[in-house]
Amino acid sequence: MLCGFDREYCQAKRSDATTKTKINRTVDRGTGYDQSHLSMPEMFGSREFGDRGRHRALDTERQKDRFYENLFAFLAVLCPSPDHNKPDITRFDVDPPKAVLSMLINSKVLDKAAELLRNDSLGNATKRKNLYMAFFGFLRNVGVHELSKQAVMFNERIVFPDNINLLTLSFKGLTGNLSGQNASAFAVNLRNLNIQSQVMLNGAQRSRNEFQDEQSMDLLWLCREISDLSQYLEIGEGNAGPVDHGIVEVPDDQIWPCFHFAREAQMTTQSPRGRVKRLITEITTLKTGLSSGIYVKHAMSRLDVMKILIAGPEGTPYENGLFEFDLWCTAEFPYKPPQMFFRGTQGGQLIFNPNLHKDGKVCLSLLGTWPGEKWRPGESTILQVLISIQAMIFVADPLDNVPADHSKTGAEDFFSIKFVSGLTTEYAILNWARDPPGFWKDVVNLHFHKHADTILRTVERWAVSASRTRTHYPNQQLSFFLPRVRQHPVDFATILPQLQVTLQGYGATYVPQKIVPSHSQ
Repeated sequence: MLCGFDREYCQAKRSDATTKTKINRTVDRGTGYDQSHLSMPEMFGSREFGDRGRHRALDTERQKDRFYENLFAFLAVLCPSPDHNKPDITRFDVDPPKAVLSMLINSKVLDKAAELLRNDSLGNATKRKNLYMAFFGFLRNVGVHELSKQAVMFNERIVFPDNINLLTLSFKGLTGNLSGQNASAFAVNLRNLNIQSQVMLNGAQRSRNEFQDEQSMDLLWLCREISDLSQYLEIGEGNAGPVDHGIVEVPDDQIWPCFHFAREAQMTTQSPRGRVKRLITEITTLKTGLSSGIYVKHAMSRLDVMKILIAGPEGTPYENGLFEFDLWCTAEFPYKPPQMFFRGTQGGQLIFNPNLHKDGKVCLSLLGTWPGEKWRPGESTILQVLISIQAMIFVADPLDNVPADHSKTGAEDFFSIKFVSGLTTEYAILNWARDPPGFWKDVVNLHFHKHADTILRTVERWAVSASRTRTHYPNQQLSFFLPRVRQHPVDFATILPQLQVTLQGYGATYVPQKIVPSHSQ
């Protein structure tokens, strides 16, 4: 049975990979890039828009889920039972052959199990509740039995390519120098799913009127099942040490004084039915889905009011800089996208990226502020918006974000890597380290204590590169959308020693080389 499953599973994976390669050959999703030259199928990933196509896809998904449901139900019965007090206990249950564990570990069935545990949408899991209940029954056996508990639930797994499975290993073995990749233990994935469930249950307790319909009751039932399973398998809470991302709630009065949309948000006192439930779902997804370097704080009584801090990604001229945004979900949310405001313009005097305007506007198609794939009320999420900003706005070369139908004349100076890295050093690193806003002081301390030496090495590299080229002052008249911006190149020779002294207060020990000032033009 497992060999047959592996063959079908691997064939389906290879087929999906081929299809995705064809669909996504040129499309950047959820970015502020100008995609107006693409056809509708290309712009939206060649998705079938007709009802017939959607129904066919749903039917296929349901058929697959029924197959997986039956598979896990069979495995729950066939695997050795951990209940040694049941009347029909057998020797196979008490002392099963070690080959049983070997077959499980080397089968792709655990890859499928990992997919189900990594699902960050409780709503999607609720719609597939029959599959998940069969899957949980399987975990209740293998996650408790002494034969499989440690290996299946708590050890990191080794994942082999799709052409290596139980069938090929049985007849050919593992040939050559092929090795697999490490994957998270099931306990880690289940712990994250349980965190989401607890957030959802707590939110439902506060807003009971939002969870009275049948679908909501199913959702809460699934959350309780996940919680019970986590307790049964003794998953625990894991390492509670500091992390480089996360979401927390803060008192409302801490957010209002520094929130761009405070006036409009405070005037919004009525929330349409279903909106709070959707916001709870968004918070739940953010709880475990945020990537490294994204921090979110939301108001305790206003889940629609959020402040965001994003650390610039490695390998970009924004690396380890801190960039602050305000996000507000209007009364029309989720039928309309959230509104966002970029706070890093120094009062309209700085522009870090073509998609971050001096008036605080964030150009992103998901936000409805740029051509491209639009916000889809039943599919798009705040998590997608934040990850898109981090990955597709804070890019390695800011000039890539200049719209294709606009001239880049003048923009080469404003958005050169040298120029932008200088802005990041002074305004997104040094200023934040010197005088961190009280609202973000905990995050700032964590960030700079962790990255102080790395930041000095990065800025030193930027400074050395900048010293080898002549400095150009951006031509205000030639910049196609940058009138009256008064930003000038940063003098690394002056800034780097100041940064070194400041970061020593965060534990930095690295001593960068002295930089010779570059010549201006």
